[in-house]
Amino acid sequence: MTTSADIRALFVQALKGATDAGQSVFSPFDWPTQADAYPCVLVRAPKERKESQGPFQPGYDVYTTLQVVGRTVSSALVGDEGSAIALATAERLKAQIEATLINNPLIWNDSSGASRIEQFVSIDSEISTSSDGEVPMAELVMHVEVKFYQGPEDFFPIPTVPINEVQIAVSVPDGTPQPGIIIHPQS
Repeated sequence: MTTSADIRALFVQALKGATDAGQSVFSPFDWPTQADAYPCVLVRAPKERKESQGPFQPGYDVYTTLQVVGRTVSSALVGDEGSAIALATAERLKAQIEATLINNPLIWNDSSGASRIEQFVSIDSEISTSSDGEVPMAELVMHVEVKFYQGPEDFFPIPTVPINEVQIAVSVPDGTPQPGIIIHPQS
């Protein structure tokens, strides 16, 4: 079963080492803030939509929007030259990200060769720059919409293991009788 989280992880894996950001490609909650971490890329999957393929059929076209955020910095230079350098770096990073994702067979197919995604539906990009503060910065925000399929095989119940016995015990000092209880479910 392909999920949005799977696609996000594949994007992160594909982008590591493939752009000017090098290994500085992250998922939510591991995004760095130290000054020597730039350029860097964050990939997250904030939005997913499932469209039914029709009545009486548990098949869905899934559209997930992955957000790819790239940040670049430059040294402060005369005029606004530092921002121009940060902007050029962000533009180059955008082209590298697109080529890495769109041309990557590991995103399109799984290890057995089966299709993982059907298409990149759209890619929207926006770049902003700021020369406020000591370090000029550029930020690239890309929204990549990916389409994939989930069918009935993806919605089977999660296998469970029946509980045959529950034991509850209390930790006590050595030499003290140990209180506890054992519960057997009724048949």
